[in-house]
Amino acid sequence: MTKKIYLLFVLVLVLAVQGMAQEWIVPDEYKNVENPLPYNLTNVQKGKDLYMKNCKSCHGDVGKHNGLPLVPPPPDVTSDIMQANTPGELFYRITHGRGGMPQFETTISEDDRWRLVNFIRNYNPDVEPVLVEAPPKKAKLLASVNEADKKVEIFAEVENTDKQFVELPEATVKISAKKAFGNLPIGEVLTNKDGRAEFVVPETLIGDENGLVNIVVELEDNFITDQVVLDAAKVGQPKPLPKLIRKEILWSTNENVQSWLLLSYLGAVGAAWLSIAYVVFQIFKIWKAGKE
Repeated sequence: MTKKIYLLFVLVLVLAVQGMAQEWIVPDEYKNVENPLPYNLTNVQKGKDLYMKNCKSCHGDVGKHNGLPLVPPPPDVTSDIMQANTPGELFYRITHGRGGMPQFETTISEDDRWRLVNFIRNYNPDVEPVLVEAPPKKAKLLASVNEADKKVEIFAEVENTDKQFVELPEATVKISAKKAFGNLPIGEVLTNKDGRAEFVVPETLIGDENGLVNIVVELEDNFITDQVVLDAAKVGQPKPLPKLIRKEILWSTNENVQSWLLLSYLGAVGAAWLSIAYVVFQIFKIWKAGKE
């Protein structure tokens, strides 16, 4: 009986593995769908950010074939099985998922799913790569705040082969607000051909009580440079202060406290002191009786 149960278990396991390993067929209407987003450095870089956040944990580092040991195993981005897909097939698989791969239809926007496709296609042998994994370059970053227009003005330079700093075009600059428990991302902008960029601070950004915000400006990870911190920039909305509600709350300040609550508090404190005085008086009586 035990042997039969064991054989049955092995048979079920084999069938399950075979079922999971079946060919993943993509509907014909998806196979020849073209990517509506242009294949450029910006979209590929954003696709990389999405991959690092949503896909790397299973598929592993690009080109290192160190994905999780699942059944079937998640293919490496550079693998033949991954690159054999058309852009439409990649989009379908990312959108709908299967087995251990989740469907990203509801968690990643349609444009971002196409950016993931662009990132994967960057490693296709038939496509010229626009994102080349190279050592980070030295760069310089300058930034200032135009408080009147609520803009952050940026200028970036990069070191060339002659060890001279020149304008840095088409580089992603990340803008965030410095908070007590880390930086809050508020947006990003690309530098133009002259290495300059302007970032308009969102109207919804909340600062301190006076609308002051500590703005942090930094380049993408491909560059070695210090981040720029613009302290006390008056570009945010003042943080709402707690209102002293006079009638709806029990306690606020001495000027706004409810009279009945103040009397109750004073009465409780007075009763406590009376109790202490009574205890002290009784102790004194006992001590006096002992003396007599």
